[in-house]
Amino acid sequence: MAEDVQGLLDKIHNDGIAKAEQEKEAIIAAAKEEAARIVAEAKEQAENLKKSAQTEAQTGQDKANDAIRQAARDAVIALKADLLAKLNAVVHSCIGDAMTPEVMKQIILTMAQSYAKDANAGESLEVLISKQEQEQTQAFLKEQLLKELKASPVIELTTDFNSGLQISFRDSDVYFDFSDDALAEVICRFVGPKLTAVIKG
Repeated sequence: MAEDVQGLLDKIHNDGIAKAEQEKEAIIAAAKEEAARIVAEAKEQAENLKKSAQTEAQTGQDKANDAIRQAARDAVIALKADLLAKLNAVVHSCIGDAMTPEVMKQIILTMAQSYAKDANAGESLEVLISKQEQEQTQAFLKEQLLKELKASPVIELTTDFNSGLQISFRDSDVYFDFSDDALAEVICRFVGPKLTAVIKG
């Protein structure tokens, strides 16, 4: 009887230990599986974060490069506009200095001679000069042209330009513009592209 009880106790003990071992193994296996899942998930998240960071960094770099290129274009445009404005101012100033009464007289005589060979050419001549030109310019031109053309051209003052002159012939479509604005436009049109080429390198 005592042996039967002892055998039963041993069996219960052994079964309990075996069951405990099985549960322990199952717990350990589950823990390992969960740990592997967590590690894999963490690696995936880290990889995603890395890719996202790289994408954001590249996007930021692209935006920065675009901003730099745009700033460079804006700087070139601003520089070009500033240089052309300065060129225009310098050309106007130079034209004002160059258009002396003697130069204007020669221009008028050349245009009149090219327009017509007859004596009426001088009589039909109309000249516009700037009000800023000195009164002696008007008097000089009238005197010199009367002497050389044997006629008295009509010379009028205008506020349409600052220096130079405009020449026309009555009853004719012939018209010559030697004002500072017209000459500056021609010169800047010629020099401007060369200046732009220098700016662009």
